[in-house]
Amino acid sequence: MRFWNRLQWRHNAPLALPVVAGQVGHIAASVADSVMVGRLGTVPLAAVSLANSILSVPLVFGIGMAYGLTPLVAHAHGQRRSAKGQQLFKNALAVNLAAALLMTLMAFALAWGAEQTGQDPRVLEAYRPYFLVVSLSYIPFMLFMAGKQYLEGMGETQIPMRLSLIGNSLNVVLNALLIYGWLGFPEWGMTGAGIATLIARLYMAAGMYWFLVRKGRINAEVWTAARVTVHRVWALLKLGVPTGFQYIFEVSAFAISAWIIGTYGATALAAHQVAISLASISYMAATGLGAAATIRIGQYLGQRDHRAAREAATSLFGLTVLFMTFTGLLFLVGRNVFPFLYTDSAEVAQLAGQLLVVATLFQISDGMQATALGALRGIQDVKMPTLFTFIAYYVFALPLEWVIGTYFDGGAVGVWIALAVGLTVAAGAMTVRFYQRLAVLAK
Repeated sequence: MRFWNRLQWRHNAPLALPVVAGQVGHIAASVADSVMVGRLGTVPLAAVSLANSILSVPLVFGIGMAYGLTPLVAHAHGQRRSAKGQQLFKNALAVNLAAALLMTLMAFALAWGAEQTGQDPRVLEAYRPYFLVVSLSYIPFMLFMAGKQYLEGMGETQIPMRLSLIGNSLNVVLNALLIYGWLGFPEWGMTGAGIATLIARLYMAAGMYWFLVRKGRINAEVWTAARVTVHRVWALLKLGVPTGFQYIFEVSAFAISAWIIGTYGATALAAHQVAISLASISYMAATGLGAAATIRIGQYLGQRDHRAAREAATSLFGLTVLFMTFTGLLFLVGRNVFPFLYTDSAEVAQLAGQLLVVATLFQISDGMQATALGALRGIQDVKMPTLFTFIAYYVFALPLEWVIGTYFDGGAVGVWIALAVGLTVAAGAMTVRFYQRLAVLAK
């Protein structure tokens, strides 16, 4: 009982679990696409891998941009200044819409770059329609994210979770109808999977704003009086842009890894997609714990209670280690079973199983760096963590990928070992930075 009390389970669980479920919802669409498209064959599965490796980079940049709102709203909520929170939310809407347009341009630029890296021509031909449709979903996704981060900053995590779960359940149903042509629907294959994702995100955005208006989370008088100002936008950008780049550096490293693995052939790329799809579930859950850290620490700092902020962070770090240890063991035990949920190819499944062994080794590092980033956002420290992220992936991981994977012929497994090194460097640097900065703030 004393152990669970130290983890502050009663405080963390009601806040963190809905956020974790919502964060897993972000990745659920691409996981569902991978599982269901994988039944069409190795080339379609590799094509989804290529498309999602491109689409995920702007997506996580947008998520990072949206996160800039959460600590500011949490701080205002801790001070009991609800009008300030609504003013920040209105400014965040403008920022998120601009970010969605930037994300679309970024996706097309990355797609052009990826097509120059010697990918299988069959994969290139298959991925384009899916990529185009899913890129259109950035706008409703970013509208949803603005409302989600506003509510989470106030500690209201249930509604974003429910909308994410319903939206992604809708995505799975529409996948079945539009990929395979069930119940008389058109059989559109990969393109159907993209359309399902677009419709699901449109629903999530519409549902979010129906709730905000219907349930009075937006005061009409305050909302009308609020203005989009340079001061508010700059406050959001100061937190959102570095956070967006933190995610870009990490996810782009994984995207480049996919492109490197793609040069080893369609089988290697398909195996990478299977393994990264599974590993991304635990990672997004860890970012949910990081989001909970942002909320709790931001609110405590609004109350000037630094000791409580430190205890909250330590408890969430402990939960992260426990959760990621569990998922790592799950990957290890299920490494010869899980891949067959995605593919019927024994060759793809065998290589994916080897990658899951590596994933087991980096689970704690992956989770700790995600939660530590959330804790650092809670104290509004984002610049140095961005530098740490760049060093971890672009100075350590990516050069090692070429050395181990290509020069020493380690293949996809070698690339994943290099990624594990980068994640470990990031986790250590972020955790130390948080405790150092919090100690300075407490003086």
